Amino acid sequence: MSSILDMIPHSPPYLWVDKVLDLTPGKRVVAIKNISINEPFMQGHFKGSPLFPNALLIEALAQAGSILFFKDPEYRGQLPIYSNIEKFDFLRSGEPGDQVRLELEILKKAKSQVTLDARALIEGKVIAEGILTYTFSEKPSGAHIHPTSTVHPSAILCGNVTIGPYSIIGENVIIGEGTCLEGQVMIEPYTEIGKDCHIFFGSVIGSLAQDIKYKGEMSGVKIGDRNIIREYVTINRATGEGNYTQLGNDNFLMTHTHIGHNTVLGNHTILTNNSSLAGHTDIGDHVNIGASAGIHQHVRVGKGSMIGAYTKLTQDIPPFLLCEGNPASIRNINLVGMRRQGVSRENITEIRSLFKEFYRSERNFSQVMDSIERENYTSEEAQLFLDFMKVESN
Repeated sequence: MSSILDMIPHSPPYLWVDKVLDLTPGKRVVAIKNISINEPFMQGHFKGSPLFPNALLIEALAQAGSILFFKDPEYRGQLPIYSNIEKFDFLRSGEPGDQVRLELEILKKAKSQVTLDARALIEGKVIAEGILTYTFSEKPSGAHIHPTSTVHPSAILCGNVTIGPYSIIGENVIIGEGTCLEGQVMIEPYTEIGKDCHIFFGSVIGSLAQDIKYKGEMSGVKIGDRNIIREYVTINRATGEGNYTQLGNDNFLMTHTHIGHNTVLGNHTILTNNSSLAGHTDIGDHVNIGASAGIHQHVRVGKGSMIGAYTKLTQDIPPFLLCEGNPASIRNINLVGMRRQGVSRENITEIRSLFKEFYRSERNFSQVMDSIERENYTSEEAQLFLDFMKVESN
């Protein structure tokens, strides 16, 4: 039996091939299926006159045929799944005590499909024959879970997920393909994590909102793809029934950073060590937050801005600006960041002009807005800046 298990992508109790008599790789296989009265379905098919089901006879032939491909280097990493059955005739059914000879020979071979002539015989007489077609698909790779870890039965782990030692995966968690969790990571209930993320030692994701308004309602965390979450990062679930704390794609959260409840974090952001986002913060794409910076609740940070280390930020920061200090002060435009994002020189000039209008002139906000309405700012970056300024802060 062990030799069969090495040759076929099936195992008990769904194994219908007992022995291989002859194998010519890439051409022909002959195998045996012994029909026994002890097989559990025999007692009900049919009562008093047990017969081997014809559907299982096709399955036995298909399993025998898969032996031709399971170890073939040409099909390595793929599963042969029979996708079509043609011209099958059944002349009689097998009975307990019969030995069925399974003969299959390749008729036609293509890159993704192979057609076989299939015959089943008892005592030299054909009992069934027809044509089977296999379609090849990528072999799914299951999750790799360390034996010391605990995974709730309701959790969904996609292919190639790795769960390191002493990690805990809670109920109704979804972890996307290729994501890796190092040791002692805790993923709390109702957390969704995307593909190819890497979560390091000691991080806790989806823990209860640190909010006195939170009363145990169903809420969670949603994390996108390709995020790097380093050691001891904490991400709280949202407050409010059905709400989520949300992270986009390609973010880098360094050691000991904290994401508060109901936060929305964009894409391609960097949160440096010990930085902390309070609840309901809204962080745009390509934002860089320095070490030990603290962002107050309900604060918005626009796309492409940079927050300096140790900054205490209690006010909104428009896109493409530099901010630092305690209390925070807007210093200049984020010239280096815009260049790295591929913003053109002309569009950078418009952002520089807007910065001077809002932060270096002596006019108040209403006067600046009236003046800007008469200007011709056409760039996408300038429009994003102006749209941000028109939204009233919380």
